[in-house]
Amino acid sequence: MAGSTLIGVGMFSSTSVPSLYWLYLTYGVITGVGFGMVHLVSIVTVNLTFDKGRSVAIAIASSGIGCGNILIPWLTTLWLEEYGWRQTFLLLAGIGIQGLVGGAIIGNVHTSGESRCDHQNVYNTDHPPLRAAVTEVLKTKYFMIFSVSGFCTSLTYFVPYVMVPELAKAKGLSSTDVVLIFTVSGVSSILGRILIGFIVDILHISRIWTLSIALLIGGIPTIGCAFVYDKWLFIGYGVILGVFTGTFGFLQSVIVVDLLGTELLGIGFGFLTLFHGIAVIIGPPIGGLISDITHDFTVSFVYAGCLFCLSSLFACAIKTRPDIKESKNDRQTEIRARSYQDDVPVSRCHTNISFVFDTRL
Repeated sequence: MAGSTLIGVGMFSSTSVPSLYWLYLTYGVITGVGFGMVHLVSIVTVNLTFDKGRSVAIAIASSGIGCGNILIPWLTTLWLEEYGWRQTFLLLAGIGIQGLVGGAIIGNVHTSGESRCDHQNVYNTDHPPLRAAVTEVLKTKYFMIFSVSGFCTSLTYFVPYVMVPELAKAKGLSSTDVVLIFTVSGVSSILGRILIGFIVDILHISRIWTLSIALLIGGIPTIGCAFVYDKWLFIGYGVILGVFTGTFGFLQSVIVVDLLGTELLGIGFGFLTLFHGIAVIIGPPIGGLISDITHDFTVSFVYAGCLFCLSSLFACAIKTRPDIKESKNDRQTEIRARSYQDDVPVSRCHTNISFVFDTRL
């Protein structure tokens, strides 16, 4: 709710800025911090709520990102032409502040007067001190390998989105064709993450291997995209890009649970998004610099595709370690056992917890 408030305040303040430099503060800092808070807390909340079907739950929850990526660019284009940029920021502020409603509903559910076996009692456990928790996260070598993998992916994550429009136009495609490519990519992202989420949970497929394969599938076509001339091949690449980015997006937090457990999820996912953020800041400029130096988009796509494949290799290294085979999210059963009061029968707790989740659904 605090993050949604910052989004609304930042967007609303942007309507009255006297110069571009003030947007660095209102839109860049205030709104950016708000988005970061909303993203982190929403992902952590869904992971803590679901023990079974966690991949599907995260896939469905994060599909809203794909919907927004499809809808918002069309709306902002329409609003800019109709009302101008100041009023557009006002309308976006109205959308951003709606997160308060979702936050209020979630907060009400979590504090709805349940018994001692309620949702809060299940998850409010004796966490280690902050410094010890941070030290444990940063000393977990497989988490750091996973962070390096994510850093390499994020370094070139937006390079195709930045370069494809220019490459497509250079190959003779129209602006409408470019919009179609990214619309198809957005739809593929939504459908792909939900489908893969169901497959991973129903067939009990390794999440690490799923991510590794997705990175590889995303990397090889990215290298080949530089040599594509046909419109439909570009659209086909848009489908692959959407499925790949969707898979990468929703599996990140679930794998953090597998590596660190739910008690360190917030800190671990926070560090992971920090590493991703740094990579996203410097990644597209590096791709653009390569294109400027070589006067060709080909090298930039080869650079991006190779980094995707390198990320896949790092992900493979995590799964092949013998001591990572058992998922640490099984710790949650032990955590729950410690959190129950001695005078509350286990069967009663199970009944109440089932009732809580049934009413929420």
